[in-house]
Amino acid sequence: MSGRTLSAIPARRLLVLLLLFFGLTMPLAWLWLAFGENVYARLLFAILDPVYDAIGLHHRRGGPVAPRLVSVVSFAVLMAITPDMSLRRRLAGTLVGLAVILVFHLLLFVLVDAAYASFGRSRRALTKIVPFLLINDGIPFLVWLFFARDFLRRIVPGLAETAGRSSEPGEDTARDQDARR
Repeated sequence: MSGRTLSAIPARRLLVLLLLFFGLTMPLAWLWLAFGENVYARLLFAILDPVYDAIGLHHRRGGPVAPRLVSVVSFAVLMAITPDMSLRRRLAGTLVGLAVILVFHLLLFVLVDAAYASFGRSRRALTKIVPFLLINDGIPFLVWLFFARDFLRRIVPGLAETAGRSSEPGEDTARDQDARR
């Protein structure tokens, strides 16, 4: 590979992080599903009840959203195990991420219930819901990517390249031309 390394982090350390992620996520997800998810759902409904009353919408408990609240666990584990992240960034990232996830879960419940109110429990309702379920699954990972970007730059060296080096050698950028004038 012409002297370039694949990652600034040894493969063994990445494997340990992967094993740690699964080793923590699986039992914590079980605990979440057994105890935490119902409490969290009650919190969501407590926030949503006044909104639903104001707009005349009714909860359609169950359906495809109920089992999709577990992403909170994987996000928290990712934030906890990401190496070399300052405590301040870790705490701020976790709080911001959990707030973003909570807001999206609230939005998701409203969207699902509105789709069911409009289309019933039909295939057409599901076609309206599924894109938001996919976004719901990706949001925790995207928030983690933002806060773990320094770690990711060490894993993927191409992410560390600067944007200013995008032109080919010998090509003048508009900024270079302006500087010579």
